[in-house]
Amino acid sequence: MAGNRLPVTGNCDPLLASLPAPWREGQLEPLGLGLTNCNYRLRLPSGRSYFLRQGHSDPVRLGIDRPTEWQLYQGAMAEGLALPCHYSDPASGLMLLEWCDEPNWVHAAPPEADQPRLLAEVLGKLHRLPLPAVVMAVRAHAAGYRARLARIPSWLPALERGLLASSEPNDCWRPCHHDLNPANLLGSKPWVIDWEYGAAGHPGFELASIQRTHQWPAERRDELEAHYLQAVPRHQWPDFQSEAFLPWVDYIGLLWALLMAEQQPSLDYDTLIAINRQRLE
Repeated sequence: MAGNRLPVTGNCDPLLASLPAPWREGQLEPLGLGLTNCNYRLRLPSGRSYFLRQGHSDPVRLGIDRPTEWQLYQGAMAEGLALPCHYSDPASGLMLLEWCDEPNWVHAAPPEADQPRLLAEVLGKLHRLPLPAVVMAVRAHAAGYRARLARIPSWLPALERGLLASSEPNDCWRPCHHDLNPANLLGSKPWVIDWEYGAAGHPGFELASIQRTHQWPAERRDELEAHYLQAVPRHQWPDFQSEAFLPWVDYIGLLWALLMAEQQPSLDYDTLIAINRQRLE
């Protein structure tokens, strides 16, 4: 959905000026902002459109590794998971992608009965990619977020104590997207966007994250797992243990929202903080 500002052209916009020809001659239309990125529709004089993603200005603060994102994105394009990329600058997080008119799953999701199968197919293709060297282990990732908070809420230590005293599965690693929420899935294929949290990860965390962000009951997550296992040789079956990762999804989501709210207060972040805090209580 386009924003309400007037289009800007390459003559006055430094973002367009940073692109190679012919894209610097286009016009930018701001799209609905993501929670971390600035997104635009770029229109050329010919009428052709592209999607321009300007990444978050401080990726390290959010645990984002741009070279790993680009490594996974290239593999995902080869597997037909990701939109073709016409220009990328991993150092700045700038990506120019083929335009896609298909809506995301927030606005037009496939039938609920089809979703576990479709996402199992996504995971099957994703897990065929080379394993990245960068690992997103949930405990270390959460600790990084917590350490970057300028202020620790008074209620956080008691809330996190039980989880931090527990042990999480850490014996299975696959290439993971880590943010397969409905806003990052386009069309019935689906195309997968926003790979910036991609890294080696535990597939159980990926499934738990899907369950939470899609607001699925446990039974639908189990359907996804069953579809996945049917398509994979038994010797390649991962030990998902996804139930054990649900509180880690909630905890990391809480810390992420606290970090973002410190940088730019927003009702969206306040809502995420409240939801994840309640789940952990």
